[in-house]
Amino acid sequence: MYFLDFESQLLLMIVAIVLGLLTGFLFDIYRRIRNAISPGLIITALGDLCFWVIITFITFYSLLKINFGQVRGYLFFGLAVGLYIYFCIFSPFVIKGFVLLSIFIEDRVDSIIYYKNRVKKLRFFSLPKRIIDEVKRINSKIKRK
Repeated sequence: MYFLDFESQLLLMIVAIVLGLLTGFLFDIYRRIRNAISPGLIITALGDLCFWVIITFITFYSLLKINFGQVRGYLFFGLAVGLYIYFCIFSPFVIKGFVLLSIFIEDRVDSIIYYKNRVKKLRFFSLPKRIIDEVKRINSKIKRK
């Protein structure tokens, strides 16, 4: 009986560590989005508040499903350990991954814009624009007379 109780407590500790890892990962995602948007002070504060409310909901929902809502001190310790492990080991790689993904996306968008502008410069596409401009110019001269 005592062994089963220890096993369930160990499972709760592992769940708390995993929740800490998940919290760190979600925080890195939120931090990257916030840096990309660069909102003002008030929007940043509201975003932080919403983020932590969502994390609190996820944490307590998970604890409710696993531990019937019983909050114990070692669960907070497990969350802190999970966060510590994530920020020390995984966060630098995740941040580098986000930076590389950002550079890749920017390169693709720049190449799309470059080729779009090259296509626009083709005579086939510029001819209708030139015709419309000439019609507008002739029409304005006719209206002046």
